[in-house]
Amino acid sequence: MKLSNANKRNLLFCAFATVIVLVCLILVGHFCGFQHEPKAFKIMIMTLVFVLIFDWLIWEPIRFVVIAIDHATWPSMDLPYTSEVSNQPSVFTYLKTRLKSRRSEILITDEHRNEALNQKYKHISTDLMLYGSYFLALLLNIMAAQDQSLYYTTNMMDRLFRLDTPTTMGLSNIYFHYQIYTFFELTLVEAFNANVSVYGHDGWYAMEQWKMLGAIRLRQLRTSDKNIGTNKPKWDSETYAPQWKLPYKRLHYTDRYWRVFDPFRPMDVNPSFINGLLLNFDHLGDLMRYPELGGYIALMMRTRVNNRKQVNYLHYNKWLDRKTVALFMDFSMYNSDAHAFTMLTLRVENSPFGTQLTNVQVDCIRILGGGDHMTLYQNILLGIYFILVLQFIRGLGKNLWYDPASIKQLWNLVDLTICLLNVFLLILFFVRELLSNAILHTIQTSTMEQYLGLQRPLQLHRLIKITMGLLITITTLRLWKVLQFASVFQHFSQTVFSAWKAAISLGVAIVVILMGLGIALAVPNGNNAVFCRHLVHAIITCLWYSVGYSDNFDPNDFFHGGVFFGMLMFLALVFLLGIVLINVFTSVIYDYLSSTRRILMKKQETEKISFWQFLQAEYGEVVRRLLCCFIKRKKYYRRKHTVAENVAMELDHQEYKELIRSRGRYYKPKPRLTDEEQHADYRRRVHRVISLNAVLEVQLELLERYLLGDEYGNFPTPPGSDADSDIIKWIKSNPRK
Repeated sequence: MKLSNANKRNLLFCAFATVIVLVCLILVGHFCGFQHEPKAFKIMIMTLVFVLIFDWLIWEPIRFVVIAIDHATWPSMDLPYTSEVSNQPSVFTYLKTRLKSRRSEILITDEHRNEALNQKYKHISTDLMLYGSYFLALLLNIMAAQDQSLYYTTNMMDRLFRLDTPTTMGLSNIYFHYQIYTFFELTLVEAFNANVSVYGHDGWYAMEQWKMLGAIRLRQLRTSDKNIGTNKPKWDSETYAPQWKLPYKRLHYTDRYWRVFDPFRPMDVNPSFINGLLLNFDHLGDLMRYPELGGYIALMMRTRVNNRKQVNYLHYNKWLDRKTVALFMDFSMYNSDAHAFTMLTLRVENSPFGTQLTNVQVDCIRILGGGDHMTLYQNILLGIYFILVLQFIRGLGKNLWYDPASIKQLWNLVDLTICLLNVFLLILFFVRELLSNAILHTIQTSTMEQYLGLQRPLQLHRLIKITMGLLITITTLRLWKVLQFASVFQHFSQTVFSAWKAAISLGVAIVVILMGLGIALAVPNGNNAVFCRHLVHAIITCLWYSVGYSDNFDPNDFFHGGVFFGMLMFLALVFLLGIVLINVFTSVIYDYLSSTRRILMKKQETEKISFWQFLQAEYGEVVRRLLCCFIKRKKYYRRKHTVAENVAMELDHQEYKELIRSRGRYYKPKPRLTDEEQHADYRRRVHRVISLNAVLEVQLELLERYLLGDEYGNFPTPPGSDADSDIIKWIKSNPRK
């Protein structure tokens, strides 16, 4: 028996039995003493979900393909289909269908009979449900995955290694080459070997929760020639003896596993697809770009005594000299309380002027963020998102299956891009789990003298964030297309479509003037002002200052090229760019907005109904049934009066309320209707009265057959009567299979 054909008694019995079974299972699971660890229980649930997904997505299609091949190749005598519903015709079914039709005609007026407009609104409502729910699920998943508390860790680490403290030396205070060794001793040796009697704990002096993983990697990039010039530098990779002498001689400690200390050796990179994909990038420095896969490497020991010896050895043999273009200090830290990993990259650039340019890069991520570390809220959101992605792919696949040529359409290409980005994101999460397991295995099996770098999971984490941002951007763009039924979105989109030529022309003019002013500002002021030291910075400075953003800008920085030049630049930025061109751009957009508004008003006159009126007529019955589940229907009370008297009393009460409201201070009378509007309102009222009369007739006939008819609604008529002939003919011509 189908659920739709079950009566209320059977449904109530089924619900009561289901509640009893669930309560019994919960009580048995709670009091029987059988308990799981939370991690093991989550793994069991995830395994069950993955098995079900594999069955639905892979096994079921394969099974249906095999069945289809079997029926197509070896046809057999299939049993005839028998319906679970009785074949006995019923007049009640016909009358109930007719009653629903009559009720729908109350809401459907002549304005609703534009079939093309109805199909358009129907397509919009379907897309709005699909893309809106998908966008909301994607947004909630991204918000649930964000951890704003990591900002405090990043900010704290940056300040501790960049600024001076009473115990350590800040990286920003390294001005000369010889100060690097002092930074080694104070910040990287003494600070990570804190004394218990002084700080109360072992490890890092600042916080006991953070522990260093492995050794510190010192990586320097050198050039074969100290005179670089304007050409791209050629990085040296030859093996040298101490003090960078040739020929290289193999020393006695190079073959030992337990080394004392090492000199700088050329970086040995394991060629693999993952390394080439995730580690083949450049660090953007203040002077040039520095590759990640290259240079010379030396690993610092973990004990204080050996670290001091190694620093003295590096200093004595002059392993850092004038040819050292940049020095990178990489190490990783872990906080077991927050399950957070921190990758620190301290960079010191040796400028041609002899001074050192420093930078601190801190990246804090949660590598242990897989399925067994996710909360219940995140798991539920992820499951909902997965279901919506499947519906999204199903809808796109169905459209392309029935109309393959539609793949050339722009918005179908956008949908296909969203599907591919979801698949790519799933692959990235899978690779991240593999790298996380590899990192954990390396931590368990490695020694403290080995370097444990987090560059690969860090780059993968950045790639996942970029993919999520691109996905939410494209989804927002697709949702914007669906929201074109609203006048606000139509107005803006139509304005952009009609004004793109003028907007691009003015935009190009503004960009050209910005570039000219930026070049003119950078040439005389680049060596004296921080925000003009680079051409891009100077152009951005001109844009910010012209739109009114003047924080952290000193007006004196405009006058390094002279007073007259500074006044000219100031007037050009404020008057020419900030007032004239930007106001012209705004005026052009405003003119197009006005013209587009007039076009849309003419277009709305042809569309008799709005999208909201279509939703009211299309889904009004569904909303009414949902409201009946939560809101109790008002009962009719006679109050010792007839129906006509109650209606007259209600109308009098409404007139009295309108009279009281008209005497108020802020009363505004309703505008008088025109002749056309009065005629349309009259036709609407007549149509509603006729529709209500038809509904009452069907209800009376249905009530009469419930009271006087048999179980199928037929009247007991004498032989030869032609009563019910029309209904019986309709039932016989439309039998239920």
